[in-house]
Amino acid sequence: MGYNINTLFDIAFGIKSVGVFKIDQPQSNDGALPHFSGIKESTNFNITPDILTTTDIKEANRMSYLGTPIVFPMSFKGKSYQVYSKIGEIELRKLADFELPAATLVNFSRAKLISKTKALASNGTVKELYGFDDWRIDIRGLCLIDPSHATAKTALEMEAKLREFEAVVDNISVTGALFAAKGIDSIVIEKLSITQLKGKPGVIPFYMQCTSDQPIELFI
Repeated sequence: MGYNINTLFDIAFGIKSVGVFKIDQPQSNDGALPHFSGIKESTNFNITPDILTTTDIKEANRMSYLGTPIVFPMSFKGKSYQVYSKIGEIELRKLADFELPAATLVNFSRAKLISKTKALASNGTVKELYGFDDWRIDIRGLCLIDPSHATAKTALEMEAKLREFEAVVDNISVTGALFAAKGIDSIVIEKLSITQLKGKPGVIPFYMQCTSDQPIELFI
């Protein structure tokens, strides 16, 4: 069974990209690492030089078990979160840290909240007040086999972890450079979609629609 991440993202989400590795074998029976097609030797990583630049290599946080650099890992922070019990009551459930699958893309967008007043006998509007809406965060990814993952080694285990956090009725603490750069410490998962790809066992595409959240504590 072979994976081509570029093709999988195109089929699952319609996202086309270039310079993505093809995995011919997830893992051999003797435990050896997979073989990569068309990848030349480099001084630091087993990569094709025209796929990743020197800047990309310097920004790599760590290496995946496939020998490819992970540039911006993202995680849901484990702690006690509010969830619904079987009888519909709020209870606390302890969840472990969960790093999102390596094959994950995140898009951020944020709108301004502007109060406008139409100007009489003139053109345009008067902008009176500026505010900022929550960050809209769209997370798309592929659950794949990853023996190096701390808490989920298979696609099904990764899906189960995603569903655990989706069941949280609370804001979720997040870590990662992409979140930190935008001042995002926690998010709320508003929607989780899990789909299937025909003829691609062991591959589970997922999509999460989230918004940023800033906890506010009131003292009375």
